[in-house]
Amino acid sequence: MKTTQIHRSDWYCRFRPLFPFSKEKKQYLIKASIGLIIMLLFASLSAQSDYEANFEKLYAENITKEKINGIYIPSDVEDAMKELDRLSSPEGRKLLVGGKEEDIDKTLIFGLGKWMIVNWNFYEGSRLSHHLKQRGVTMPDDMAVYLITSYYRYLKGLPMELDERAEVIYAKRKKEQAERNKKVN
Repeated sequence: MKTTQIHRSDWYCRFRPLFPFSKEKKQYLIKASIGLIIMLLFASLSAQSDYEANFEKLYAENITKEKINGIYIPSDVEDAMKELDRLSSPEGRKLLVGGKEEDIDKTLIFGLGKWMIVNWNFYEGSRLSHHLKQRGVTMPDDMAVYLITSYYRYLKGLPMELDERAEVIYAKRKKEQAERNKKVN
């Protein structure tokens, strides 16, 4: 059997590193790189832990506040209806009542809904978002839709069905989570 030797040809010489390192230098660089990666990993884990602790602290403070950033935060759904009445013009309420319930949330989510999410502090927590989470409405967009629909029903004099609608939203999110878990497994 014939063996072939590997020779350094011209192409190898042309493409070798500009700064050739000795074997010891390469090992040192590898160890130093691994050490740096480990240090960065621990730093990022520490930062994540600090972020979570700060978020929990901020959330605990926010859920007790009546005002955040100078804006009144309703304490529950009924209080939110009164606040929306105070903030809305008669013309705006008339337009809202003129729509269909199944379309109203899609129409207002990007205006009134986003205003609620930002100003009533649904992401970082507020007494209203905490109240809604206790009802089973946990996602900020769901909170906004829930309140928009509640306000529509409030203005129309329809039963609010707060618990029933919260259960529907909770079941929907639970089903979506189960489907995502299926795809992962």
